[in-house]
Amino acid sequence: MLDLTPKLIKIFESAARCDRFLPGLKPPTSPGMYSILDVIHNRNEHGAYRSKMKLRATGQMLACWDLAIDLLLLVENEQRQIIWSRANKYSFSEIGRRLGYERRKLKTLYLNSIFEIEKKVIKNKDLFAKIDKIY
Repeated sequence: MLDLTPKLIKIFESAARCDRFLPGLKPPTSPGMYSILDVIHNRNEHGAYRSKMKLRATGQMLACWDLAIDLLLLVENEQRQIIWSRANKYSFSEIGRRLGYERRKLKTLYLNSIFEIEKKVIKNKDLFAKIDKIY
């Protein structure tokens, strides 16, 4: 049997990192005029300032993010919450407090849900090919 567990964990961690780098939505009360004014500024004009560097997601991160969505649909809702919280670097004790489990029980649930995804991925050739293409 192939050992996909480290690859799956790496895919979920990369997808969570990508989720932080994606640009958020503007509030509905903000007028679109201000975004146009930022583009019109010329560097030679008085009052022009240098914008801060923006970190954006890479292509591999976006591919992992897209694949993680497909992989998370293979398990139940509570398992999705555990996997996604762990991918966002929350400790088992923090996740356990939120979901009402002990940290050791939560760790076994996490590993069992990763193993369940691994079994379903081996049966599904399309998802298996996507994982091999990424890593």
